Amino acid sequence: MEIYSLCNKFKQSINTIMNDNTTERKKILFVYTGLSSFVKNDLDILASAHSVETYHFKPVKGILRNTLEIIRQFVYLLIWGWKFDYLYCWFADYHSFLPVIFAKLSGKKAFVVIGGYDVCRIRKLNYGAFCSPFRGWFCAASMRKAYLILPVSGYVARKAKVIAPLAQQKMIYNCVTPESHETTIYPKTNTVLTVGLIENERTFYLKGIDTFIETARLLPDFRFEIVGINPPKLAHKLENLPANVTLFDKALPEELASFYRKAKIYCQLSRSESFGVSIAEAMSFGVYPIVTNEGGMPEVVGTVGVVVTRDPQLIAGLITERLLKEGLPDETSIRRRVKDLFSKRQRAESILQVIDTV
Repeated sequence: MEIYSLCNKFKQSINTIMNDNTTERKKILFVYTGLSSFVKNDLDILASAHSVETYHFKPVKGILRNTLEIIRQFVYLLIWGWKFDYLYCWFADYHSFLPVIFAKLSGKKAFVVIGGYDVCRIRKLNYGAFCSPFRGWFCAASMRKAYLILPVSGYVARKAKVIAPLAQQKMIYNCVTPESHETTIYPKTNTVLTVGLIENERTFYLKGIDTFIETARLLPDFRFEIVGINPPKLAHKLENLPANVTLFDKALPEELASFYRKAKIYCQLSRSESFGVSIAEAMSFGVYPIVTNEGGMPEVVGTVGVVVTRDPQLIAGLITERLLKEGLPDETSIRRRVKDLFSKRQRAESILQVIDTV
């Protein structure tokens, strides 16, 4: 498949890491709704050591269309499901329910990665699977019936424990894409950066862009960059934008490196964040992280960053006084945290160990 050819180099490195010719290659069905970077990572990890086939459950709106998609999946499992040893689903949702039940009834094993949306409910922003009781039931049932659930952070693991207290789980941190292996220290500019997929009013507030802009308004001498925003769809929220704020469209993973290299500070001021892949990505380039006390973000920054309340005045003061006047921490310690906890190697070793020891 084309997706594998794009990542052959990574697969070869994982094969070197996990060089064990005695391990039996399992047949795994990989079920997903969208191939985001972190979903691709797991697909590549599994394919590096086992025989993997993919099943794309296409998310659609409307009960009738969703029912048809579930029927399509049911027929697929009925015909082809028997040939797989394991079923591996990214996120608990409509698409994971039948694979989990099929595995349960056929004596196979189903693994479900819990990414955060599947344990979340923010009614004010209508965000999270549990905003819909019907959808929430599918998520909860998937977690309760799976052989093993794999939360991507301690925060997500705690939420999953409340939803499915008897479910077996193993927390494995998400990993970063891109991941910097550079040893060169690039000169930093007085740039404060945030990255996210910001395409509507809900994601505008979810990612804390309102707080980011208000902080920029208080610091006219600093450059603030927002990467991944869609200005035409958010024109009504971007009126009277401060002159020191620059907007960029969605960037490819390889393009993000140029933003991370020059930024001194990375701000993630989200109202919900199960892990914070962009935070870890920025940290892998030595960027100092500032995050709000939400979800798994404090776990990512640890002691090499700072956790703040949602107060633009406080954040602006922190940037000017404590950080830029007193000096930022050594980039090496920031990079090391990502290498030790959130690298592809770390996640690959943990996932393959789980698969090989069940």
